[in-house]
Amino acid sequence: MDKELLKYKSNEALTEYFIQKYLDSDKPIPISFRALFPQMNKADRYTHLIHAYPAKLLPHIPYFFLNNAYFSKPGDTVLDPFCGTGTVFLEANLAGRNAVGADANPLAQKIATVKTQKLNNEKLTLMLTALLSRAKSFRKIEFPDVRNREFWFPEKTQIQLAKIRRAVDELPDDKYKTFFEVCFSNCIKKVSYADPRIAVPVKLNPNRFEKNGNQYKKIEKRLVELNTLNVFDKFKAISIENISRVKSLSNISDKVSSKVISEDAKVLTEAINKSARLKDESVDMVLTSPPYAGAQKYIRSSSLNLGWLGLTVDEDLKALDQKSIGRENYLSSELKEVKTGIKNADKLLKTLFEKNKLRAYIVGNYLLEMKIALDESIRVLKNEGFLIIVVGNNKVCDIEFNTQEYLTEYIQSKGLVLQFKLIDDIKSYGLMTKRNKTADIISREWILVFKK
Repeated sequence: MDKELLKYKSNEALTEYFIQKYLDSDKPIPISFRALFPQMNKADRYTHLIHAYPAKLLPHIPYFFLNNAYFSKPGDTVLDPFCGTGTVFLEANLAGRNAVGADANPLAQKIATVKTQKLNNEKLTLMLTALLSRAKSFRKIEFPDVRNREFWFPEKTQIQLAKIRRAVDELPDDKYKTFFEVCFSNCIKKVSYADPRIAVPVKLNPNRFEKNGNQYKKIEKRLVELNTLNVFDKFKAISIENISRVKSLSNISDKVSSKVISEDAKVLTEAINKSARLKDESVDMVLTSPPYAGAQKYIRSSSLNLGWLGLTVDEDLKALDQKSIGRENYLSSELKEVKTGIKNADKLLKTLFEKNKLRAYIVGNYLLEMKIALDESIRVLKNEGFLIIVVGNNKVCDIEFNTQEYLTEYIQSKGLVLQFKLIDDIKSYGLMTKRNKTADIISREWILVFKK
């Protein structure tokens, strides 16, 4: 990052610099948001860590664009059509903006809701004590539909999880129940045999490493801990931490709110389970980080959580995955050559189809569905409003898939004007990519800024 950026005292002044520099050079501007906003580098900030989730958006990015009068003003409404667990929601509310969003994953919807929900701390503490007491007293339990439950959890852990789940299920349906559902969900992988370093569940196995080496010993120790762990204590510790995090939301104005309004970025409704569409030109700004093309398995990474929460039974996971843009699972009968109308993308898709029909169809269909989602975001965005996308390129069959270029071409074809492009390193360990600027292009995140 150019050290010159640090001299700008306001986000608005820095924005004007970006616009002019991009106008002069027509090249993406290298930036390190971590270096630019070191005060944001504290990991446990407000409720951002209320639940683990793969490939979260770096909070520094929405912080810059939301605390910035160039793009929006207090009281405005920001849309995140791929809201995930609500990083944009939280930063929008902290900046005095309202937020609405969409996500296909019901677990992400719950986390995003809790992340910006003010709750009474004393009530939460009393409820936690009562909930644990009730859970420990249960004699009768039922296990949810979790694939290979015995493979992923010790028997004692399964029993304790089932008791906590029953106690949470019996709470009245309100925002307090949702809070404890999120706490329970955040407990699942932490008490399982799943490797905590990998988003998609992979069982811990010391035999993958040199016998008696450091990694081997570390995993052996972890397995012993898991077999003796008290799940009630783990759930209590997670809940207490999250109660403390929720307390920090008192800084948020009561005049702003966040809400998940849709399960599908391609069809933005006024509320989930409602058919009425979000009105044309009803949001002031769009700020989002869409999924990579076939690079992140959000539903599969959430499968244990979804099962234990009863949000989906095993056979429904595939149907849920079908709602996700960027998915990888297609039938051989579905595979065909895709034409997107994006010139350079179609050239590449033709080449890819000759190499690997499945991979070509995955990324081709990704672009087709992203076009529909972008159309929908542009439809609801007010004239003069800004569309800001954080996106990464990746490789398909060892060929660069230049997502940022393809989306830029399409958005410009819809009449939006490109203001500037920024480029930053990826530091998210939810994405298995190289992480330095001298490495392949997939080690970077592109921030694309357009005006309608």
